[in-house]
Amino acid sequence: MKALYFDLVSGASGDMILSSLVDLGVPVEYLRVELGKLGIPGFTFNVEKAQRSAIAASHLVMAWDTPREYRHIHQILGMIRAAGYKNPVFTRCESVLARLGKAEAKVHGISVDKVHFHEVGAVDTIVDVAGISLALDYLGIDTFFFSTLADGRGTVSTQHGILPVPVPAVVEMAVGFAIRILDVEGELLTPTGCAVLTALGTQETSGVSGTVLASGYGCGDKSFERMPNVLRVFLVDRDAPTAGARVCVMESDMDHISGEIMGDVATRLMREGALDVSWLPVFMKKGRPGYRLTVLCAPDRRAALADLVMLHTRTLGVRLRLEDRIVAQRSASTATIRGEPVEEKICSYKGHSFTKPEYEALARISEKTGVPVIELLEEYYAR
Repeated sequence: MKALYFDLVSGASGDMILSSLVDLGVPVEYLRVELGKLGIPGFTFNVEKAQRSAIAASHLVMAWDTPREYRHIHQILGMIRAAGYKNPVFTRCESVLARLGKAEAKVHGISVDKVHFHEVGAVDTIVDVAGISLALDYLGIDTFFFSTLADGRGTVSTQHGILPVPVPAVVEMAVGFAIRILDVEGELLTPTGCAVLTALGTQETSGVSGTVLASGYGCGDKSFERMPNVLRVFLVDRDAPTAGARVCVMESDMDHISGEIMGDVATRLMREGALDVSWLPVFMKKGRPGYRLTVLCAPDRRAALADLVMLHTRTLGVRLRLEDRIVAQRSASTATIRGEPVEEKICSYKGHSFTKPEYEALARISEKTGVPVIELLEEYYAR
């Protein structure tokens, strides 16, 4: 699977994300034509190279004839819908704008439909959101990952007045995500940039994982003395044999639930997409016997499965960590034992291959014929 990984060296804004994707290889002419469908009078779109701490990065240069306009979400979505983009492109735009609207409504204490967008409704942000969605579609990217969020400190002047950094909308959208504050005065993580990352991506604070196929750098308008004001993006192959696979390991120690509840939780976890579920006996405080629940899952399923564990076991906490694992390539096939079909896995690793029958298939034949499963297994490998 090809995926993107955004490394927030010094924050992120909508134009930095878009310019990094151009630097990665999305053609400027493609974006110019597609963004022209938004119908913005006098709109021009160009990309130039700029130096940020000796790093050559792509920088967006946009202009339009109309003055800065302020719009509501339905007006912005109307513009994007009228452009006639593919449904996945429009859906991404809708997700980002919905996240922005919800955050703005929360911090201002009003309903989403009453939010009057200022910075968010400006032409440049409309272009950023649509452009990023178009770029992801061009690259054929269904999912992307991002590092720890990064922002500056101090205050910033906005249409709402003087606001602390991180600005309230960013703080609202950052709930549940890791963030660090850099020793830089001013705003580094804009609401648009934060909305794109948290609405469409998955955070992986451990860094990029996979075989690197390409990289790109996008930059904003500011330059800093002690650090490069760039956003770095990697295009990676996460299925390459040398890359292994990235999984989330989830653990929780419990001394208060019964075997019936453990079995129920394991069934629910597997049904909701866990890769594996296991329990180990452990000794806990005050000499109490307990169990350690361990769940393996894809990184993008960790939040949902952690919620499931918390709600259905009433444990007081769940530990999460991301780990690499080496996996064999697998495919499915069907064999025949005693005239009955047996589903099997065909596994291969570094030129070596082997097959494994599915236990359920052997158990079904055993029930029908009365032959013990162990004998059927012997027959399977003796073929």
